[in-house]
Amino acid sequence: MSETAHSAHDSQTVQDATATAVAGSVKTSDGVLEAQTQLAGEAAGDRTTPEHLMAAATAACLQQSIGIAASTQDVDASGAQVTAHVVLTTAEEAGYTSHITLEVSGLADDVAERVLEQAQQICPFTKALAGSDLTVKLAA
Repeated sequence: MSETAHSAHDSQTVQDATATAVAGSVKTSDGVLEAQTQLAGEAAGDRTTPEHLMAAATAACLQQSIGIAASTQDVDASGAQVTAHVVLTTAEEAGYTSHITLEVSGLADDVAERVLEQAQQICPFTKALAGSDLTVKLAA
């Protein structure tokens, strides 16, 4: 991993990962994450799918962005939780398509919308997925 930190608002983090087809694995260059992988829909097992990784990464990124947004608004977000649902669908022409739903709970009703709006502007994952089949909503 290469990391250069300047300040909380001016930093750059670069992370590399390598996936192998032979052993069905993925590993980050710093060794923090290493997992055996399988395709979604394969016989049930204890291996990770890309959809698991997408759900975990997207939920974690938005959760951290909620914390940043809440701190700039002097809001307590310690009870906030993000649940990611990733649905993979076979598409004849495109191979596969995915739909990601991020459901946010645990924020006070009077501040939830504005904190979530700012968090989505901060979160690099929700920004990267903008324009795709992504839904971000407050839990009912």
